[in-house]
Amino acid sequence: MSGIRLKDSETAVSTVVSAVLLLGIIVALITVIHVSYIPEWKIGAEQAHMADVYYDMSVLKSNMDILSVAAMNDPMNTMSFSNPVRAGGASIPLISPGRSSGVLGVVPGMPGMRIIANGAMMNYDSEEHLQNLGTLFYTSGNSYFVDQTYAYESGGLILAQGELAIMRQSPPIAIRRTDNSTNITIYVHGMQVSGPAKAISSNSIEEVRTICDSSVSLYAEETVFTDLTLTVDTVYPRAWEDFFRREAANAGLTEGEYMVSNSTTSAVLSLQGSPGEDIKANIRMSSFEANFNYF
Repeated sequence: MSGIRLKDSETAVSTVVSAVLLLGIIVALITVIHVSYIPEWKIGAEQAHMADVYYDMSVLKSNMDILSVAAMNDPMNTMSFSNPVRAGGASIPLISPGRSSGVLGVVPGMPGMRIIANGAMMNYDSEEHLQNLGTLFYTSGNSYFVDQTYAYESGGLILAQGELAIMRQSPPIAIRRTDNSTNITIYVHGMQVSGPAKAISSNSIEEVRTICDSSVSLYAEETVFTDLTLTVDTVYPRAWEDFFRREAANAGLTEGEYMVSNSTTSAVLSLQGSPGEDIKANIRMSSFEANFNYF
């Protein structure tokens, strides 16, 4: 038999080494993307989603203002709005398709308001009429961007982030100098949100249906007062305090004509007329029912 001679060859070894190196580069690239880039992209996506939620909640607030005005003009006509709220979002197609979630809900009861006014002819106390106005809220469940809460309470839309809170959409409360700047008039429109105490956790679009049940006048400039105190019970007293200060400043009131304070559970606006200056009040309350339905 003739002998068989074997030749040395490194062709297969080079192919395997190339494949291993290529696989290592791909794994390293994917790791770098997931560690360095995807979190940044997700932060941007969740931040954009929170901007969408703000838009949806501000439209909901505006629609409730419209419903209250319609109820003032036609008390016998019941109207409603259906508002979509993007409870979830912030997905990145192909790269990170997972969606963040949020909780949308209604809490009857707190917060509320109370108005006490004193005058030479009469005193006024709103008593329980403006109590238990309720809250409609959205709380995010972000994975990367800081969590935020939008709370619709007493007619205002508040953005809360950690221990900070600001009034993003003003409530229907206004202060003006009237009667050729000889008097101060305050307009207060309490917005009550009722319905079943319910919360929905979702990563999709949810429908909030609001119905205006009534809009009634509680006081309409019948008698002038010498002083008036508006107390708002809230879990966001700093946001209300800042709003009161801004509103009084925009009305051109001096420090002797108003005072603003807050505690851990309330914000207080006190109006005090100067000598010869009276305070007028126009107070209303609208009641809404809010329900949630899945899209």
